[in-house]
Amino acid sequence: MEYMKEFLKNEDRESFDNFWENSQKLVWVDWREYDEDIINYIEGVIQSGELSGKSKDVDNEMGFDIFIEWKGKEYKILYPDKEGSDRDTTIKTLNKIIQPEYEIRLFMESLGNDTLAFVPLLKSEWKELKEDFGEEKVNYYFSKIDDESKMFDLDMDELFEILDKRKEIKNFFD
Repeated sequence: MEYMKEFLKNEDRESFDNFWENSQKLVWVDWREYDEDIINYIEGVIQSGELSGKSKDVDNEMGFDIFIEWKGKEYKILYPDKEGSDRDTTIKTLNKIIQPEYEIRLFMESLGNDTLAFVPLLKSEWKELKEDFGEEKVNYYFSKIDDESKMFDLDMDELFEILDKRKEIKNFFD
């Protein structure tokens, strides 16, 4: 968390670049990623030894189902579009399953790219960051994910509206 704390403390280009390039807490997810791989990437960061994702071939419209295994239980991801999986549903479902122990957040500075960065931390680590740097700052850079969250599913108008609002608040890239 060293690079993350440095970035939140300084909010400058150098600490941003260090966090972006060196942090072991960032999970990079491409919009074309296999959904079961996303789950396994998260496990690679949290290293619980109790999380995995897998795909099973089944006779349905998609031809497969995606499952999250967490602490000895298996959870099937229910996708709204029966013809295919989607990253948003996978991440939202995973986030619900691993709580209250962990929480995944979207690193907002990656928004607008076709590869987004997510940060899975212990809930106690998020609490520590909020205590050290303030809830507003932490939430500005690391967006909570809930049922209404759109990450990969944002249309261009929604994306530019979010990016414009964020620039009004803070833009250390200028």
